[in-house]
Amino acid sequence: MKKFAVLLLPLLVSGCLLESVGPIDRSIKPYGAHWVKEGMTRESRREDSWACGAARTLIGAEHPVFPDDELKAAKLPSDLNDILAIGRVTDKWAICMQAKGYTRIGKCDARCMYPFE
Repeated sequence: MKKFAVLLLPLLVSGCLLESVGPIDRSIKPYGAHWVKEGMTRESRREDSWACGAARTLIGAEHPVFPDDELKAAKLPSDLNDILAIGRVTDKWAICMQAKGYTRIGKCDARCMYPFE
């Protein structure tokens, strides 16, 4: 049984087995890439994302992640984990991005300027 599990594990990890169950949507883009505005560039979106509180890293610009101290400040004593704090900080980030003229689009197209090439 252990040998079977060892042989099956690489297939699961590679996704080959999952592909046979159903197609994997490879068109999913990071949350930050869905925020667009007229005349923006990738760099201007990064700068705006950072100005709105995302961590100043490339991943922080395309998929907003937030500094630990900001998450700790947003966490309430009644929160069981960090999930609600992350939601609060993300909502604050989204309001800031909207104030800068960005709109969140559901399905990414050429306006998303993603992936980087």
